[in-house]
Amino acid sequence: MNGTVLSNTVLSNTGLLTTGRMVRAEVRKLFTTKAVPVTLAIAIVLAVGSVIIDALVAGRPGAAPLGTDASTNQMLKFGAIPCVVMLILGILAAGSEFRHRTIVPVLFATPQRARVFAVKVIVIAALGAAFAALVFGLGLETIVLTLSAHGIHHLPDGVGRLYAGTVISSACFGMIGVALGALTRNTIGAIVAAIVWTLFVEQVILAAIVPGVEKWLPTAAAIGLTNAPGPGTPSPVVAGLVLAGYAVALLAAASRTTIRRDVT
Repeated sequence: MNGTVLSNTVLSNTGLLTTGRMVRAEVRKLFTTKAVPVTLAIAIVLAVGSVIIDALVAGRPGAAPLGTDASTNQMLKFGAIPCVVMLILGILAAGSEFRHRTIVPVLFATPQRARVFAVKVIVIAALGAAFAALVFGLGLETIVLTLSAHGIHHLPDGVGRLYAGTVISSACFGMIGVALGALTRNTIGAIVAAIVWTLFVEQVILAAIVPGVEKWLPTAAAIGLTNAPGPGTPSPVVAGLVLAGYAVALLAAASRTTIRRDVT
């Protein structure tokens, strides 16, 4: 009996050590090339830059005066940037390994495909959450400094909700990216299709043709999480459930495909 318990404990500890090594290896792969840190740096510049631009145009015709809730909420609309970035990085993280066959030695070293896939998803989701927290924090600090320079010390209600929503959305979009990369194995095609769908098909075509359906799609859900409440947008709780549902459904399909697909 004691021998069985000891054996199970050893196997459990071995599994944890293996998973830990896989996580470290996945992180190293992400930052081996300059593409990931450069992309993240560009996204930070875009987020902070968008805040500064919104501040500069505040008060002009068609724009709310600086310091009003409407103006500050407009400045806070940079949550889409980390979402799009993590969607792209998720596709690259999964799709490039299949495209360049670098997944083969990984699976030889760790034949448990489900664990390999799960580790990749966890690392990308964690990166998305951490990156979104950093971007939002820098953007919010830029807003506070800008308003303070004009003698304004007021922020609209719901900033904390937007912070949390941006973190959740970025993590979900990272996971969706991993799923799309694993399903398609075509990184360029998947990135182009995902961006076109997110920024054009959902926001322009479906919003005009079937607005009742469009608001239940991933982009509208992300908007509900990262923007101040507006007409037609789902509540944050509903938006979070919708976006998480898409991520889980796509990951389930991608995991099943990864486990069964021949990679040699």
